[in-house]
Amino acid sequence: MAVLAFVAMSPPAFAADDLELEQVILVYRHGVRSPLPGEIQVDEVHGRAWPAWPVPPSVLTSHGREGVMAMGRFDRQWLSGTGLFPPRGCPAAGAVGIWANTDQRTIASAQALADAFAPGCGLPVGHLPESANDPVFNPVASNAVDWDGHAALAAIQRETKGPDALTARHRDAMSAFGRVMGCVAGDGQPACVAARWHGTLALGTDGRGIALGGPIADTSGTSEAIIMAYLEGKPMADVGWGRVDAATFRFLSQLHSLLFDVHARPSYVADRVAAVLAGRIVAILDDPHAPRLNVFVGSDNNIVALASVLGMHFEMPGYGKDDPPVGGALGITVWRSRGDRHRYVRVVYQAQTPDKLRYLRPLTKDKPPAQRSLVPFACRTSPSRCDLDKVRDALRRSASHVIG
Repeated sequence: MAVLAFVAMSPPAFAADDLELEQVILVYRHGVRSPLPGEIQVDEVHGRAWPAWPVPPSVLTSHGREGVMAMGRFDRQWLSGTGLFPPRGCPAAGAVGIWANTDQRTIASAQALADAFAPGCGLPVGHLPESANDPVFNPVASNAVDWDGHAALAAIQRETKGPDALTARHRDAMSAFGRVMGCVAGDGQPACVAARWHGTLALGTDGRGIALGGPIADTSGTSEAIIMAYLEGKPMADVGWGRVDAATFRFLSQLHSLLFDVHARPSYVADRVAAVLAGRIVAILDDPHAPRLNVFVGSDNNIVALASVLGMHFEMPGYGKDDPPVGGALGITVWRSRGDRHRYVRVVYQAQTPDKLRYLRPLTKDKPPAQRSLVPFACRTSPSRCDLDKVRDALRRSASHVIG
């Protein structure tokens, strides 16, 4: 799908006396974590050290857990306000389903959501053994989809025009990155010299993967490490060496998201990265006995791929375009008409702003997380009445790439 739908900045006008909420599917990104092994590809150009973290690499922090729990508590307020759940007490058996990817940060985030949504109820969190490849979240690595590396590479090149074209459209963000890394006049490191912002895109040595080199690969993870330091609440001197403000944060977020323009958003890639998850969602939509609330906890690329399959862009407050906020969720909410019992979909994105997460500000009905309504491409002509079948068809097309 080459053309993607617009983002609506306010929810569709669902009349309270016409539609009732029937089901919710939330795809969450994990909470604040320490940097991943190898994530930082560029050091401060004059040798200043990176900040220390209180946990091993790639682990959900205590701050991150608190941020995720704030979202879980808000979800309970929100869904009890719609009548889908009671405001207190344990949900009925089978009313909530939670499935997490196998990383420590995703399992711990899912557990935090469960604990906050229904305190003391012991909601089960499903997942495969830690560090295993779960095809729901890692279908290509799990050999669960019909993947052709040559076809993927061709689609990426066709739809992005290559890494240099992507970089050229974000030279202001690259310049901001250089300032954060300490570049001053006369520095010759690649991050400091625009003439050296050239990337490579090729098939991996295994003939399946995509090998990306150059500024996008170098700046994406490095920017994310700085973003995580801000969200963790570290002193500003430890956030990009004191060189990050709100505008710079957004630039770093934009650079982080450029990696997805290669590895998650192009049509061939998105259809397969989201395939197993899309199939799970279709099964939930088709099952009249499915839980009222289904939660999947994965990573940013899962959300970007799913959004691409549905033909949507998003931009949450404080973040760059198509960069999934830490601890936020893409939601598919299903509504039924009280009259003809027809089913409609509203797709929403909800996430804490960077400052709300940094300072762990409480989330309430009066002070909710940032929320945006997204319009699937198939519903662009009738955004306020998005027919469930149109969304299900897009998900089925993606799920058709699952092997077996």
